[in-house]
Amino acid sequence: MSDTPSSKFPPYCAVPFSSYGDVTDFLRELETACILRGRPSDGTVSFDAVSRCLHQLKRPDREYRSIHVTGTNGKTTVSRMIAGLIQAGGMKVGLYTSPHLRHFRERIVINGTPISEQALVDACNNVKVYLDWEGGELSPFEFLTTAAFFVFRSAEVDYAVIEVGIGGRLDATNVIAPEVSVITDVDYDHMDLLGDTLEQIAAEKAGIIKPLTPVVCGMMPEGPRAVVLSRAAELNAPVLLMGEEYEAQDVTRTGYRGSCSLRIGSALWRQVPLNSPAPFMASHAAHALAAYDVLRRRGLVPGLGEEELRTVFERMELAACCEVVPGAPTVLLDSAHNAPAAARLATILRTTFEGRRTVLLASLPHGKEVDKMLYHLAGGGVDRAIFTQYPIENATAPQVLADIWRFRTAAAAEIVHDPEAAFHRAVQVAGASGVVVVTGSMQFGGFCRPLANDGSASKPTEHSPLSVA
Repeated sequence: MSDTPSSKFPPYCAVPFSSYGDVTDFLRELETACILRGRPSDGTVSFDAVSRCLHQLKRPDREYRSIHVTGTNGKTTVSRMIAGLIQAGGMKVGLYTSPHLRHFRERIVINGTPISEQALVDACNNVKVYLDWEGGELSPFEFLTTAAFFVFRSAEVDYAVIEVGIGGRLDATNVIAPEVSVITDVDYDHMDLLGDTLEQIAAEKAGIIKPLTPVVCGMMPEGPRAVVLSRAAELNAPVLLMGEEYEAQDVTRTGYRGSCSLRIGSALWRQVPLNSPAPFMASHAAHALAAYDVLRRRGLVPGLGEEELRTVFERMELAACCEVVPGAPTVLLDSAHNAPAAARLATILRTTFEGRRTVLLASLPHGKEVDKMLYHLAGGGVDRAIFTQYPIENATAPQVLADIWRFRTAAAAEIVHDPEAAFHRAVQVAGASGVVVVTGSMQFGGFCRPLANDGSASKPTEHSPLSVA
């Protein structure tokens, strides 16, 4: 035990949290401390520190069954869907996702409801004991991950669905022993951390595969697929491949909603409603149902009736993932934050809103392929783009975005530095019959979501650079 934990960690660790504000302030200070020490804040270096802390807390992550979800895009939605299915089966389920839209509590959810401020304070104080007395050191993401596991144990959940922060192999969440692992897809993102090729990225994501543990594997190119299958074979982990063991069929769209048929093995559910016009939501639903079916076949969860299953997908809250807010104008909130996601969004714009005046409102984060993202978005039939910057310290300068846009397309572009004013300007330009497309990050979507729903300015209460995707 260290007598002087402050020699390894900032001295503010010695004081317990007395309020929720203390926790959020601490997480920001922790972020700053990581930056000053040159240590990533997202927990991608090693999960050894998390393992040591969990050991001191008597392994709360082993007190319930878990499901582990990774992938370049869609992992948050798939995680929510799996949690919804488990809850529909009568189980108490925790859900851990990142980043948050408006407040940290959104990352830790029990039966569809974010935990209370006091629950997070209590959990964080228990984690903080490790930092104070053992001289431990955790990044903000590692700290929240450990706190989430503690919350789930305290709440006596039956299951916890755990979304990977970045990659998988070295992610802070990769300490769990799941009943099933899910890899939604493999595409280009976080190349500075995961590698420059799809095969390298696939190897990082395949790092969540555990011995003898079933893996649900989405569609991906042959190279990364071979990497995933090879790793699964090494660990004798059964693989359910999309397109073989399960699939989404007959994907259709009616207005702002979709539907599909879902096949798992020989079982088929027809005309399953989806709360989004995005075709990829059908794949997300297929991944989620395949994972749930793994649990069902092992007798770990009950079978669901057709109406129960339909209700889960029809009422699934999408939270800035191709979320349509009807109105005058219509607002589409999508947290596309990489080039593949931007390409999918552009397709939705062309197919769903063709013929309507479309205004792009974007704030794109640093460190992303903004040129490629804007290239794809420019092909979405956008009439005008408005660029802003939110949050200030983690977003590309609007002037840079506007310059790239003007190089890529003849569509007009303008800069509105204040994000709230930018939203209202987009509404004005679109007109009552038009469409405003908000994109670039979860944080920006979280800022604009209340504006879209009721017109009120409601900034996230816990603004933070903690934007693990």
